[in-house]
Amino acid sequence: MIQRDGYQVSLWQDSVLPYESSNNASNSDPYDVIIVGGGITGLSTAILLQEQGKKCLLLEAHTLCFGTTGGTTAHLNTLLDTPYTTIRKNFSSDSARLIADATAEAIQLIRNNIRRYNIECDFEEADAYLFSQDDT
Repeated sequence: MIQRDGYQVSLWQDSVLPYESSNNASNSDPYDVIIVGGGITGLSTAILLQEQGKKCLLLEAHTLCFGTTGGTTAHLNTLLDTPYTTIRKNFSSDSARLIADATAEAIQLIRNNIRRYNIECDFEEADAYLFSQDDT
């Protein structure tokens, strides 16, 4: 089991062997991009940049997918903490649409990466419901 912060045991990391970190950084060859953080965002960024021919160095202080990524429930949806109505009111309908499209595109990117890299992660799509607890 990989130890996280000592407070909680991560369901996702409970049976995973500890990652053996390595320092394969080359001092002689320059990197195009240095990515700080080996969670889902850092790893996804590294993959996308490498696919574009960039030489990347990924730096992680602890263990890959150790922090937020390792402790998340990992559910994906297009709902945000700030409702789209608030975004539309404070910015514009175009801004709300842009954000909605970007969240859907992010989910599609994850779906594509799971297929492309044969990631065994029990990915499953399910219905979700949003409801009000009052009449307002």
